[in-house]
Amino acid sequence: ILIEPKPQEPTKHQYDYDVATVYGFLKRFGLEKEVKVNIEQGHAILAGHSFEHELALANALGIFGSIDMNRNDYQSGWDTDQFPNNVPEMALAYYQILQGGGFKTGGTNFDAKLRRQSLDPEDLLIGHIGGMDACARGLKAAARMIGDKALSGPLNERYA
Repeated sequence: ILIEPKPQEPTKHQYDYDVATVYGFLKRFGLEKEVKVNIEQGHAILAGHSFEHELALANALGIFGSIDMNRNDYQSGWDTDQFPNNVPEMALAYYQILQGGGFKTGGTNFDAKLRRQSLDPEDLLIGHIGGMDACARGLKAAARMIGDKALSGPLNERYA
């Protein structure tokens, strides 16, 4: 079972606002070993967090399950569900996923819609292809960061 943290959907005061709130709910009812989270970048932003923060926290708490790899508008204040295209941001997200041991349940989902007036299946296919290509580039960059210790090296030195 996966719970997707969704701030302000349908209300702002609820048990699934962000990863920490979901964990508190699961812990309270003894479900933290049974239920995982499906984290969406757009919902992390609406909760006031970065995508990679929510992924790192879910891994630290042992409740990481799956992701919706779509993007959101940082300024709009509402969930736009757009196809992903920010490779550096995806690299940081996949870095957290790989650091946590990768996917054990779930995977990379697209909960995205076309953002123009087209119902043409070819346009939807092109959106998926572009999103998959950007995800592949982000995943490869994350693997390189782990291999060359670009992030973990300085962190380990600082806290040695």
